[in-house]
Amino acid sequence: MVNFDRVYEDILSYRSKEFSHFVWANKKCNPRLAVEQPTRPSPFQHKQAVLNSLKIKDLLDKLSITLNVSKDELGTQVKRILDEIAYKKNLNIIRALAIALTKICLKVCNGIQVNFNGISKLKSYMGQCPVIFVPTHRSYADFIIFSYVCFTYDIEIPAIAAGMDFQGMLGMGEILRNTGAFYLRRAYSDDPLYWTTFKQYVYQLVTKGDLPIEFFIEGTRSRSNKSLIPKYGFINMILKAFFFSEVPDILFVPVSISYDRILEESLFAFELLGIPKPKETTKGFFKSLKILKEHFGNVYIHIDDPISAKAFLGDKVDRSVHSLSPLYQQEMTDEEKSLISPFGYEIVRRQQNANVITTFNLVATVLNVNLSLGNEFMSIDMLLAEVEYLSLILTNLGAYIFEQNFRQGLQQSLVVHQNLIRIQSNGAIGLVENSIVLDAANLSKLKGHTFSQEVMNYSVPFVMLQMYTNPVLHHLKDVAFIGVVLKSVPNLDKDELFQHFKFLKSLFANEFVSFNDWLEKDYDAALEHALTENLIVTKNASYALAGTAKLNNIFRNSIEPFFMSYFVVLDVLLKSSNFCEEKNILVNAQQWLEYVIDQRDVFIHPYCLSLETLGNCLNSLCNMGVLKKRIRNKAALFEIDQHKVEIVKGRLEMYIPEVSVILNFNKHGKNKL
Repeated sequence: MVNFDRVYEDILSYRSKEFSHFVWANKKCNPRLAVEQPTRPSPFQHKQAVLNSLKIKDLLDKLSITLNVSKDELGTQVKRILDEIAYKKNLNIIRALAIALTKICLKVCNGIQVNFNGISKLKSYMGQCPVIFVPTHRSYADFIIFSYVCFTYDIEIPAIAAGMDFQGMLGMGEILRNTGAFYLRRAYSDDPLYWTTFKQYVYQLVTKGDLPIEFFIEGTRSRSNKSLIPKYGFINMILKAFFFSEVPDILFVPVSISYDRILEESLFAFELLGIPKPKETTKGFFKSLKILKEHFGNVYIHIDDPISAKAFLGDKVDRSVHSLSPLYQQEMTDEEKSLISPFGYEIVRRQQNANVITTFNLVATVLNVNLSLGNEFMSIDMLLAEVEYLSLILTNLGAYIFEQNFRQGLQQSLVVHQNLIRIQSNGAIGLVENSIVLDAANLSKLKGHTFSQEVMNYSVPFVMLQMYTNPVLHHLKDVAFIGVVLKSVPNLDKDELFQHFKFLKSLFANEFVSFNDWLEKDYDAALEHALTENLIVTKNASYALAGTAKLNNIFRNSIEPFFMSYFVVLDVLLKSSNFCEEKNILVNAQQWLEYVIDQRDVFIHPYCLSLETLGNCLNSLCNMGVLKKRIRNKAALFEIDQHKVEIVKGRLEMYIPEVSVILNFNKHGKNKL
């Protein structure tokens, strides 16, 4: 259950009042550990334990015979792998970074808001079993800021699973390692020595370590600022220790980290449009320090109640099966593996429910609706009224909105986001007109279609604005689905409406992180909310749309870009051969959308161009059996069932009648594609 005991304190405010950050950073440390032990294990001891483990010795015996390589040589390789992976802890470096981060945050942030009660509860749970922090991943700043929070509240800084990208940064990789980062390669499934060594290292940290462990269940930063489908590899490694009865329990702590303004917002917009992210380098890190001249508002960190593996999983499996043979020779059973997926989705859902909605999330949603209706600007009084109206709706839907003084919050938002929002001389507020300059190197590496400079300039601000709307969609989407259905197919009984709802939830399962086991509960909750908000009414055991135009626009326009993107993908698939490469599909979809956007005859939100959304559509269609994905020459190839594509497209088209307007471009000879 989500912890709605929302009492926040600004930990940065304490630093702003002190005479010396040096004195604070050099305080006596007696941090709360995940597992209290008579003698604390050192990072070196963990490496030695892995090297001497029966699992590794057994692997070396087998590989020595298979590869005709001496065990000593293989053992040397394991040592090198462990040196590459393993974390270190240097308190002096941690203290120095605490001072540096304090100075940076005081310069660019209003505050770092942390739910104090969540910290207090967490510390009371720690000491008896492994503790796993699972934060959302919206920025590279996530793990740095969360470690800063741990240091502030005297919680041991966790061992943090980090990508090898950071390890390769000259100097920075080793600094991060000394604060607890341990590194994993992005791809290593074809290297049994590395794979087994890494898994055994994680197993060692869980079963014999005293530090909390931190990993990002989404696997990568979310460029769209909404939750991604959970990845199971790391959670699988951690839960193995519980299933093998090596630990009495494991506590997973969902952590939601939100930002008034995301550090990488413009880079993420470029990536969503197809421009690859720049490589992480030390030089790039120092170039990024130009942010010290900008302002980013608040950071919000909500630590939710821990999820006990024992309570969630314990009565669903028989762990005694692992007592029949040596543990190092065993793997998890199929029954145990089947529990990983619902557990991962539960963590993501808890993160979503704990998320803090900021004033600018509301502003972005209101501006998006206004722009979708063809209004370029709105007055500040109108914007304030719409923000307050939306906040009431979202609060009723279970969202937590941090700001209560919306006039003050709006004024601060306009300062923080002056790079994105412009204010006319008459006080009217709208979106900036951006100017993007792309060099030839960037253009040659595009993952999708090469846009014209005009469309790129026009699209980037819209994409950035949608990124701040996306966190709100977790609360709006299900009610929006019901509203969209009933606008197109009125007077449905509960079972008929459920079938439409089920189809949309399935189609957008990758877009809005939906788990099939939640379907009926999600439907009942959405129906109740739609009735409470007077969006729909009941007539003779049937449901019909009833909300005001303003209410309908909020729900409908918030999700319309995703409907349009999916429709275009389906249209492209119907015009493709039975086998088509992923990049060709993405390029054709973006090209089609670029033409329509460039015509400006009808408003199409440029977020429809997002490669993430187009890719999510393809993945959902694979899950629905419409496509089959294969890998050929390291490129994704889709086998297309044209009949099934046509059925899905027909069903989706009934919910977006505006598509017929766009399709008329063909009839009038306007569409050259």
